[in-house]
Amino acid sequence: MEDGDHSECSIELIACEEHRDQQLRAMGYESGQAIEPPAAEAEESSMFKGEDGNQTVGFCLWCNKNFYSMEDVEAHNADSMSACEVSQALKDEHYMPPVLQMMFENVGLLPKDGNDDKE
Repeated sequence: MEDGDHSECSIELIACEEHRDQQLRAMGYESGQAIEPPAAEAEESSMFKGEDGNQTVGFCLWCNKNFYSMEDVEAHNADSMSACEVSQALKDEHYMPPVLQMMFENVGLLPKDGNDDKE
């Protein structure tokens, strides 16, 4: 972290002073109660995990491949994503990543019958 790499850091949203007591009550704390930082095992349990149960740092929206290190991400994305077969197959078709399209369809932002915004 001292070198600016925050890839292993968790994300925490903290309310402003005006709303902090309200946030703490919603989390089950009493106003003015000391809050202990979460234990390491609780922190790890909230991390993303692949199908194999190992901690991941992300995944490809094109091919849905899990990445277990930043080196995996960099290798996959190098040379205009040449290692991603799905991205390469669709790069001239003006499609959005299939995983992203499915997510948009599932929440109703795109029709389920396919990619209507194809050029």
